[in-house]
Amino acid sequence: MRFGLTMLLLLVVAGAVEARVRMTGDLPRRDGRPLEDLAGLETEYGAVRTSDGTRLRTILTRPEGASGRLPVIFIAQWVSCGSIEFRPGRETLPRLLAQRSGMAMIRVDRSGSGDSEGAPCSALDYDTEVRHYREALDRLARHPWIDPDRIVIHGISLGTTTAPFIAAGRRVAGLLVQGGGAFSYLERMINFDRLCLERSGRYPPETWQDEMIRRIAFHQDYLIGGRTPAEIAAARPELAGVWASINGAEPDSHYGRPFAWHQQAARRNFAASWARIDAPVMVVHGGFDQFEPRASHRLIVDIVNRAHPGSAVLHDIPQASHDLQIFPTEAAAFAGEGGEDRPELFLDPAIAWLRRVTGLSHAAR
Repeated sequence: MRFGLTMLLLLVVAGAVEARVRMTGDLPRRDGRPLEDLAGLETEYGAVRTSDGTRLRTILTRPEGASGRLPVIFIAQWVSCGSIEFRPGRETLPRLLAQRSGMAMIRVDRSGSGDSEGAPCSALDYDTEVRHYREALDRLARHPWIDPDRIVIHGISLGTTTAPFIAAGRRVAGLLVQGGGAFSYLERMINFDRLCLERSGRYPPETWQDEMIRRIAFHQDYLIGGRTPAEIAAARPELAGVWASINGAEPDSHYGRPFAWHQQAARRNFAASWARIDAPVMVVHGGFDQFEPRASHRLIVDIVNRAHPGSAVLHDIPQASHDLQIFPTEAAAFAGEGGEDRPELFLDPAIAWLRRVTGLSHAAR
């Protein structure tokens, strides 16, 4: 009797999980990993095929028990490679946003990441990444869970730079971006180096000027000139040691991405892309962001409001790092030491803004 009840309970639980999480399409699961299963969410694993034939894994979530078409958050990922699946035990801000916003969410694993086919993410260039995102959104906007008139693009870190290109020419309900701005990519990388010099503790102030002069010259050749670090070192011996001192530098990649990714990003006009946006925008800045300065975040707001007054807002989170952990000092944030998770500092204002721009009527979960 007890065995029978136990088996019945297991079948009921298994049935509930199957109803909450499912896989569609013919893209196989890689490495036999279990499917993502989060309390309060219904999850659908699917796939889209891009114009170059690459099948990309898609992951859609919506509040459990929801029906009909919902407003949706489309995630534009940060620069570093890796699957955008939510891992067990890691309460990241995107995961909490999916669980608490009351909205659907779309995530797309980039080429070679997670279950996605194609070249590895480490070889994926910027232009192809943007094109893949746009094509995936074109397909997924027709999904029965999704209200195509209430799509919000959420760019995270360097996803802030891809977000306006994903939205280009499309009617969107808004753009929510965090950890990035509208400065040119050349300026962005120069600012990375400036903040490293000031906050890492490895360089005394009297060296900063000479270091910056060398790094600016290096980035000009690398990002604008299109040379590889090895080519720069061979042509300009005085810059030979610069590459090794730059954050994220590897012999054949930068932040895990090919040199072409960064060089293509440097050819993009970020300010112009934001000037074409006709939708509400919320920009979130961490006061101790170790990569992108506040002025670059602010520039998005100023550009959008110049064309559409009052449609863009800047939300500052004091003492927050690039990933919005709270730190006692800028140096601690740069080192990643002693951070505190305060997700409500982002989630509360972001969800309130999302509800306003999408007209979401029910309370956030």
